[in-house]
Amino acid sequence: MTQNRRLAIRALAALGLAAAAYTGLELGIRLAADAAGVWGVLAASVLFPATIAGAPLLALAWGQWDPAVVVYGGSIAGGILYSRYRNGTSARDTSSTF
Repeated sequence: MTQNRRLAIRALAALGLAAAAYTGLELGIRLAADAAGVWGVLAASVLFPATIAGAPLLALAWGQWDPAVVVYGGSIAGGILYSRYRNGTSARDTSSTF
């Protein structure tokens, strides 16, 4: 696999991770704004890692499964692609010995 293709796959993975994080944060801020107004937005912005992780679960509890699929699915797919092609080597090219 050429170096340019590996870099393109890593860029695609990083883009997927960024899109999943943005979607989770945007969803969390909207939910916080509906629940607590300006103070909820401030709290969701300060606690953004918890907002990204928890907002899709709350939406899932309310019967909206689309945000959970986008955030968690995008994170898993992006994480697998990024870890598989990190350091310019694919998993197929790596050695099984330490």
